Amino acid sequence: MSSTLNEMIMESADTFSGLPALKIREGEIFKPISYRDLGEIIQKLGTGLIDLGVKNDDRIGLISDNRFEWIMCDLAVLGTGACDVPRGSDTTPQEIEYILKHADIETAFVEDKKQLEKIYAIGENLPTLKNLILISSQKKIDPQDYSLMNIYTMDGLIKRGKELLAGGDRRFVNVSKAVKPDDVATIIYTSGTTGEPKGVMLTHGNIMHNVRNGPKSVPITKGDRFLSILPAWHSFERTCEYILLYVGASNAYSKPTAQVLLMDFETEKPNYIVSVPRIWEALYNAIHYKISKDSAIKRGIFHFFVKMGIRYHKSRMRLKGLLPYYRPKKMFERTGEVLVSAIRAFLLKPVIALGDRLVYNKIREKTGGCLLAGISGGGALQSHVDDFFAGVRLRVLEGYGLTETSPIVAVRTFERPVPYTVGPLLEEVEVKIVDENGKQLPPGHKGIIMVKGPLVMKGYYKNPEATEKVITPDGWMNTGDLGCMTYEGELQITGRAKDTIVLLGGENIEPLPIEQKLKESIFINQVMVVGQDKKTLGALIVPDFEKLEDYTRETGIEYASRDGLLEHPTVKNLYRTELKSLISPKNGFRTVEYIPTFRLLSKEFEIGMELTQTLKIRRNVITEVYGEHIASMYR
Repeated sequence: MSSTLNEMIMESADTFSGLPALKIREGEIFKPISYRDLGEIIQKLGTGLIDLGVKNDDRIGLISDNRFEWIMCDLAVLGTGACDVPRGSDTTPQEIEYILKHADIETAFVEDKKQLEKIYAIGENLPTLKNLILISSQKKIDPQDYSLMNIYTMDGLIKRGKELLAGGDRRFVNVSKAVKPDDVATIIYTSGTTGEPKGVMLTHGNIMHNVRNGPKSVPITKGDRFLSILPAWHSFERTCEYILLYVGASNAYSKPTAQVLLMDFETEKPNYIVSVPRIWEALYNAIHYKISKDSAIKRGIFHFFVKMGIRYHKSRMRLKGLLPYYRPKKMFERTGEVLVSAIRAFLLKPVIALGDRLVYNKIREKTGGCLLAGISGGGALQSHVDDFFAGVRLRVLEGYGLTETSPIVAVRTFERPVPYTVGPLLEEVEVKIVDENGKQLPPGHKGIIMVKGPLVMKGYYKNPEATEKVITPDGWMNTGDLGCMTYEGELQITGRAKDTIVLLGGENIEPLPIEQKLKESIFINQVMVVGQDKKTLGALIVPDFEKLEDYTRETGIEYASRDGLLEHPTVKNLYRTELKSLISPKNGFRTVEYIPTFRLLSKEFEIGMELTQTLKIRRNVITEVYGEHIASMYR
């Protein structure tokens, strides 16, 4: 059994040699790259890197978006005994400079000429950086134009490696086999939601824990088809790509834009897609927006069958004992639950069969018709989105983890897809819920999530103080997330400890559930709740301008500019009504959680600025950028 990623890819290249590993869109089709070819490319590129001077324990930058070459570069670097330091191409020059300097990087891959020039522009501030390797060499460059560094191409290194291997060079194979499970495979710098990025050191052993145990929870197997849309450098997507290579599945590279994604769904007909909640929210909103333009009869049919689908799904989950519960159930209580649920499910079954022909099947066809499950991670899935896809019989398996845990801690399974939870723990993982004093809490009690096991990171690079703050001497990691355990052992995420807002009255408010509820409004695209040390909560709201402009046409509102639209009394009243309707006692919110004040923003939060790569809001950045807007709410 493989103990390092190097052993894993070598074994897979041999075991699944003729099967497709990666797929690249060329025109109307996806062109496959076999496991055999992938293994050969990795050896050639790795040999070229060693010839360039890359050695054991070096740190190699990998600055690129999602593309098939990414995994080749990654695995070639690991095979040299070095570790890589990945980052997306939309990272700001300031953040790239910090990471490359902090990690003491001498050699870095860059996606294209644009990234090369971005890094070269700050080259004088990076005295250790000697070599840049261009992944895409479509635009020819003259190395003499970049005198500060040596410029190479990925193709050139592969060609050099091929020549060396033909001459009997065995350095790459020998070095690759010498790598140990405790060796660092990657340093992933966190997205900085709460401040300066920290470099998470993950070992081969950390990641291989997830690779070995992931398929035990979700039965991914040889020949399964994946569609890839997340940044390859993000730990969730990256580990899932390792998992599919471990079992002999294939990965087709797409993009998280509706037009491209829907086309690739139809072409590839994937069995799985790895995503973040925002993708499912966008799909949910797109479906409902399209339906809102249909006739009243079609809208009525759609909403009726969706409602019945959700009701039927919950009845079946209750019948099977698969809704979350937090205490043992008495026999008469469970008997009554089974009886009522069985009758309800039986009565609804013919309605659901009709709904499947009229509504549900048409939605599933948009995903290619072969989707076994969407795997969602990187944030909490909103309950109404969770209910909707379950109701139309499209399975979404929500998981949970952090970069620091390689990352998967728990994931819903096919056998126990308990809604509103992230499922049971992966094998070899321990979780306990503790209060502020570290006392372990029983099921159903909310507290801080602590994780222990072989998946927990080695530490933060060159930052022992930060490491000691999150990992106890006996190996428990404080995730900073809030959650609780169900009686049957599923984990439920309820918020983020660091995000907790404390009002002047001393009330502790978790903003995430409020934000998730607000995003149920068709008029709200993005939102962040504020109010630290204030009497009441407030909200920064980015409208869904497409829906808002439809509303203005229907109501006859006239405006000269977008800013003028957001200041219009009727528009403000619309959002005031939405806030009051959604954040109310009937929806389970306390009076103290009501939002009496808000500001509408004309510009969307952007990845790399206000959002992380997985679309989480960076609260510290938004608080700073929109400080004046926040202050104006409380004057």
